[in-house]
Amino acid sequence: MGHRRVRLASICFARTAAPSGPSLGVRNGLTAPVACEEEQEIIVQRNMRTWRRRLSALSFLTGFAIAAAPVSTARCANGLPDDGSFFPIAVWLQSPTHATEYRAIGVNLYLGLDNGPTEEQLAVLSANGMFVIANQNQVGLTSKNRGVIKGWLYERDEPDNAQPIGGGRYGPCVPAAEVAQRVREIKSRDPTRPVMVGFGQAVADPHWVGRGSCTGDMGYYEIARQGADIVGFDIYPVGSDSPEVKGKLEYVAHGVDFLREKAPAGQAVWNAIETTALDPAHPVRPDQVRSEVWMSIIHGSAGIVYFVHEFKPIFGENAIFRHPDVVDGVRATNKLIENLAPVLNSKTVDGRVATTSAEPISTMVKEYGSAIYLFAVVMNQRPTDARFKLGGVRDGVAEVLGEYRRVPVLNGVIEDHFVGYGVHIYKMPVAPGE
Repeated sequence: MGHRRVRLASICFARTAAPSGPSLGVRNGLTAPVACEEEQEIIVQRNMRTWRRRLSALSFLTGFAIAAAPVSTARCANGLPDDGSFFPIAVWLQSPTHATEYRAIGVNLYLGLDNGPTEEQLAVLSANGMFVIANQNQVGLTSKNRGVIKGWLYERDEPDNAQPIGGGRYGPCVPAAEVAQRVREIKSRDPTRPVMVGFGQAVADPHWVGRGSCTGDMGYYEIARQGADIVGFDIYPVGSDSPEVKGKLEYVAHGVDFLREKAPAGQAVWNAIETTALDPAHPVRPDQVRSEVWMSIIHGSAGIVYFVHEFKPIFGENAIFRHPDVVDGVRATNKLIENLAPVLNSKTVDGRVATTSAEPISTMVKEYGSAIYLFAVVMNQRPTDARFKLGGVRDGVAEVLGEYRRVPVLNGVIEDHFVGYGVHIYKMPVAPGE
């Protein structure tokens, strides 16, 4: 693959005192520190052209508390519900006029509001009972409908990527220390709501060229995440144009693992899931969406964000509805997440299952009430047979949730077949005395 030279000019963020509604990739009008870096040139691959076209649109802001530990309401009194029955299922940057449609398929949270929040946007969301995590501005801080705001977004989506500076040029990433400082400023204005910072796909694919001069600097994230209550990222393997990532759903799990590995106590990880034809030749299938969602949760994601835009043949903001089979699959997955929310928000039980399989399988075990739940997903596209040996379960049968079937449990062993990237969720009774 050939290379070409791309000029990345300096980034300068000027101070301003005039409040205005924030928009994606733009300061929100509240006072911001100045940060400038020298103009530089870097060598990047030709596929930077594709990245440039999609940098702003294929992004999302994300993230809160580790898999089974919701952020305390004592720290975030006006944050998301913390009673264990709520699992965040969000949609990225949608018009509030679509709130009824999204509620019907199980979405319980908006993430981002274009050029908002405005009074009109908040009023529509309030009337539809839809929560939102939005950029912080004066309207959001003072609106009579601010009760629907359950968190604040760091206003620059994917600050770890090269930043647009106009004229078709891109400068360096936002300095990590500046991201952390801005989070502190947002929290100082309202400490009752959590703050989210969302990163780009380099979290899962460190060699991705869209970070420009910041490519490969993985230490960036330890600094940039400081003070955030939620961190997250997006990567879309089915829609990717990277040969290394294309079709490899496991990259979703790689990103979750990276962010969780060094997450401080109380900081959650969320991630985005593709739902449309980002690559028109390879629209995402319902089974792939389901695999990405459960793979994320099994690896510790505490919130799911659906990316529903589409760009070809024509742009669609809510393009998921162009794909009825995906809508049906998302609805079914969301319903199961909603039903299992108390289970998912409970503590993960380590060391409870031993897995034997020719292909790698990731598992998560939960014990809730009088039942044990085993979540399992194949981590590649090859089918396999699996044997799970669990401790503390009663012999008999395990219900396979969402599949309307049961499998036998004998001496604590379950045997089952998995398709490539297949997901099974088993529910079985706890053994007496456990």
